[in-house]
Amino acid sequence: MDDENKELKPGLYIVSLPIGNSKDITLRAIEYLQSVDEIYCEDTRVTNKILAIHKIKKSLNNYHDHNGEKVRPQIINKIKEGKSIALVSDAGTPLISDPGYKLVSELKEKHLYVTAAPGVSSPITALTLSGLPTNNFYFLGFLPTKDQSRKNLVESIKNLKTTIIIFESANKINKTLQDLIEILGNRNIAICREMTKKFEEIITGRISDIAQKILPKKLKGEIVIVLYGDNKKDQEINLDKIISSFEGEYRPSELAKIISDQTGFSKSIIYNKIIKLKEDN
Repeated sequence: MDDENKELKPGLYIVSLPIGNSKDITLRAIEYLQSVDEIYCEDTRVTNKILAIHKIKKSLNNYHDHNGEKVRPQIINKIKEGKSIALVSDAGTPLISDPGYKLVSELKEKHLYVTAAPGVSSPITALTLSGLPTNNFYFLGFLPTKDQSRKNLVESIKNLKTTIIIFESANKINKTLQDLIEILGNRNIAICREMTKKFEEIITGRISDIAQKILPKKLKGEIVIVLYGDNKKDQEINLDKIISSFEGEYRPSELAKIISDQTGFSKSIIYNKIIKLKEDN
């Protein structure tokens, strides 16, 4: 760029990086990375790769969950001394599921300058590719690793009517899908992986169908799950239609198992619905 060494005012510059395709970086992001005094990142090896592509040579320092308490005061002091500092994550927009918000919060308390070069964000990219409602959404981030904690969190979103966005690692995706279908029912979801890359894959459908599709695959990396919000009324209507379509072919317990296998609804819910429909008729 012609304005390669533009002098920046002291402060923190939050810079979004690509989530896969190295071309997905803004001109202003490049300008900030070229012009700041120092760059703080999660992993210097990862950040160096994107800097090398854009021919940027800059001093890199680590800032992540494990050293945040120690490094934050250092960054704040450098800004007070008149330095411009860029904050980046390994991919996408900083502060989304990373410790950057604590740094920004402290800088705001001290009335120090903070600005951003916005860009790609994997939750928004996944949402736009999912085919699910985009007018309202809830970002849940990463689920807890412990089974009960994860199930409790999923239970807490059961009645949310908005689209839900979840981060998950490939090695835990099957367990997470199992929890989602057991607790939330067989909703529509999108599994988004390798976004913006050559082998981008967006798998959409019911949780049960998707679980069968990805079970044989050895997925890698991080996955974004986009989940349809609570639609109990629609589910009840559909369940009524499914039960009615069998018209007394099976005993209630047998029918409950068949429909449960097809839809992912719990057998007890289906069984109670069958009995209620019989009583109403």
